[in-house]
Parts: sequence; structure tokens; C-alpha cells
Amino acid sequence: MPAKVKLEIVEGALHGKGFIFDAYDAFVFGRASDCHACLPNDGSVSRHQFLLEANPPDARIRDLGSLNGTYVNNTKIGARKKGETPEQGAQQRHPEVDLKDGDRIKVGETILLVQVHAPACCGQCGVEIPELQKQQFEWASGYLCGQCRGKLLLKAKPAPKLEAARCGKCGKEVAAEIGQGRRGDYVCAACRAKVEKDPWAALNHFLAKSRSKRNGEPAPAIEGYEVGRRLGIGGYGAVYLARRKQDAALVAVKIMLAKIAVSERSRREFLREINTLKSLRHPNIVSLLESGSVGSAFYFVMEFCDAGDVAGLVTRRGGRVPLDEATRIMLQALDGLAYAHSRGIVHRDLKPGNLLLVGSRADRKVKVSDFGLAKHFDRAGFSGMTLTGHFAGTPWYMPREQVLNFKHVKPVSDVWSMAATFYRMLMGHTPRDFPKDVDPLSVVLDGNVIPIRKRNANISKPLAEVMDRALAIKPKDRYQDGSEFKRALMTALQ
Repeated sequence: MPAKVKLEIVEGALHGKGFIFDAYDAFVFGRASDCHACLPNDGSVSRHQFLLEANPPDARIRDLGSLNGTYVNNTKIGARKKGETPEQGAQQRHPEVDLKDGDRIKVGETILLVQVHAPACCGQCGVEIPELQKQQFEWASGYLCGQCRGKLLLKAKPAPKLEAARCGKCGKEVAAEIGQGRRGDYVCAACRAKVEKDPWAALNHFLAKSRSKRNGEPAPAIEGYEVGRRLGIGGYGAVYLARRKQDAALVAVKIMLAKIAVSERSRREFLREINTLKSLRHPNIVSLLESGSVGSAFYFVMEFCDAGDVAGLVTRRGGRVPLDEATRIMLQALDGLAYAHSRGIVHRDLKPGNLLLVGSRADRKVKVSDFGLAKHFDRAGFSGMTLTGHFAGTPWYMPREQVLNFKHVKPVSDVWSMAATFYRMLMGHTPRDFPKDVDPLSVVLDGNVIPIRKRNANISKPLAEVMDRALAIKPKDRYQDGSEFKRALMTALQ
């Protein structure tokens, strides 16, 4: 049985209702109808009271600037001060609390019980020990599967001891940091803070260790490249320029570091999902050439685009891109997006930085980058807590359902993010206002989209109607995929 987190309402109007999380997910509690647990008639509950983020067996809660606060084991977190509006309350820095088995969350008269199941894992290889076999495989200092037990007993004269879980970078013991129910390659928080600005250093360290243990096994594909200068860095990793040794071709290498222990099973499942992305071949999509993993680092070799990205272009144009240039970019990007949607693939992290440019201004081509990488990395849990820590995607270009329905984001969500990117190019501003010091997550959940003609009355009415529909709050009111959005845009610009 995989690790899971369960919420059970043990007191209050929804008594007996339960919610189970067996993979990465988010849960919103409040009075609004779009909450996962909704108490519309309870005046003590705010519209969006708290967010619980689950990455089993880990869970974390964050109060969203509620009026009366959220209690964890009778300790109050969050809450607005008397007389504050929800917007003013959102300006406070709301504490985030890591949850454990048996914790009780109280909101008004409602109490939710947190139950965490962390499976027993082999202390050597990390494989899960079935519940019925726990006693059979129990060891003095943990659990050993049959295969690892056999190997150790063959080697050991005195009783063998399990290897301690250690940081793959500095070697210190990290069992407490990893948490119960996890086992695998891991970089401790202290080391990760040092290498996150240069993930290549971490990957290079793992490669060196891999060479010393290889014993005739094939080298990771990344060793066929010479990695050079860093091209960019973001919440999901860093990108480097590299040269393929075989033919001297320039490529881009993206490196992402996992924030949890990476078991061999989770590594294989993630890389299998990524392999499906290699089949995407379109003139307006950056090709994924190779991928792999060493230690807790994952690398992706991609087509290199030599003219930067749309984020840089906006800066070079003084904050706004002229309509004709922005339209050419958007129509090409929508071509690539429509192709991916036709194959059932959702991007989930569209923004100006993921629209890459090739060639000169007179003969420029646009390519959408990072298709599915962020989505699969998050779903595997490798990003750690992304909503209550770093955001799952970029909040400025994130549709609200990406918080409320994280696991089931569809092409219609990409439509919102692509329209938000077009809006940014034209207006020099995002569709929603994000006031300084206001919690961006509260804005995503509660902030209204500002119609484009309110930003600039000179935008044509047909174009404004298309943009307003593409940025509708409710997914059902939008264009449903990239192809439908592109057709509407072309009609409006005729």
C-alpha cells in the first residue's frame, strides 16, 4: 500500500466525510462553493479558509488570511486582525505548519483529524514491504526485503547493520529529514540550498560518484555532452548551454533537483512518463532529445534556441511588444500548443519564459519549451511542497483551477496561461493585480481578471472579446484548447 494522507471530519456539519490523498495533491477548505470541503452556511469560516498540501506521507497546512484563524492542535495559525479586510489580511505572512499523524485541525465547530500512513520500506534498497510481511522482514534497525537480506547475510560475519540514509552530497545522516516512509537518493536541505543556484555542480558530483561505482555499466547519456555557461534559472531548475561531443551540435541541458528522496521505482516511473514527451515533434515545440537521472538530479537535453525567450523580448521592447509582433509570436505558439493538446499532452506551466525564440526578428520562429516537465515532476512529488513553498507553476500566469484541481489540469488551463502571456506582451501587465506583500496564492484564488480594454481602451473590441473569454475564471466559459483559441484569435485580427 503506498503512502497516503487522510483527512476525516470528526466533528461539525460534515461529520464523517473523508478525503484520501495517495499522490501529490492540494485541498482547499472554506465557505466558497469551489472548495473541496464547503460549509456555505458557517459564518465562522472564510471563503477560502486554508490550503492543505499533501505529498504523501508529508502534509502541510497554510491559513489563507481567514477571519477567525485555523487551529492545529489548539494552536492558532493565521487569521486577520479585527477590522481588517480579506485583502489586508492577505498581506500578513501566514505561517505554514507541517502536519503529522493524529493532528487535529479546527475551524469553527469543525474538526478534521489527520491520519498519515507511511509504509515500511527496505532500509537498503527502498522497496516497500507489504503490510502482511512486515514481521517477516523486520530487522534490528528497520526492515530488509528478502533480496537485500540475502546479500547482507552472505557478506556479514557479525550481524549486518543497515546503511544509514545519507545526503548524497555531504554524507551526513538524513533519516529524520527524509521522514518516515521514504528511502532513496537525497540531498539534504543545507546542501540543496547551496547547489540550487547551480544544479550542474550537484549533477557533476553525482556523475563522479557514478563513475567510481560503475563496474562496466553504461555511462549516463549526459556524459556525451560538454556543459558550458548557464542560460537561465527558475523555480524548477537551471538551463545550461552544452555541446554534443559526437557532432559539436549546440543543445540546452535542463537540470532539476528533487526535494524528496528518490526511490528507484519513482525514478523509473517518472522517466517513463517523460519518454512520452520525446514523441512531440512540431516546428513550434522545443524537441526533447534525451533525459536521465543520476542521484537525486534529473537532466533533460533539449533543442537549443538562440534568440532567448519572450520574457527577455518584453524587456528589450521596453515592457510591451507591438501588436503585430506579439500576434505573430502568439499564433506560432498556439500552433505548437494545439498539436500537443491533440495528442493529449498538457503543458501546465506556460509563461513568457517558456516561449523560446529562434532566428532574427525578420525571420523569427517561436517554440514552446518544457512541455509536461513541471507537471510530471510535481505529480511524482519531486518538487516537494510547491504551493505552500514555491509555486506549482508561476502564479502570475496560473489559472485558479490549478490550485483547486491540481491533479486534473486540462488543455483549457493552458488556454488561460497562454492568454495571460499574450496579455502581458500587449499590456506590460498581468491580467490580475498582485499588490506588493499580498499573498499571491490568495490573489489566484480570489483575484478578478481585469478586462484588457480597462488597461487600454485602444484594443479592438473583437480582440478584447477573445481575450476576455480566454481569461474567463470558469474553465467552461473559455476556449477549450489551443486550436479553438487560435481560430478565434485569427478571426478577431482579420
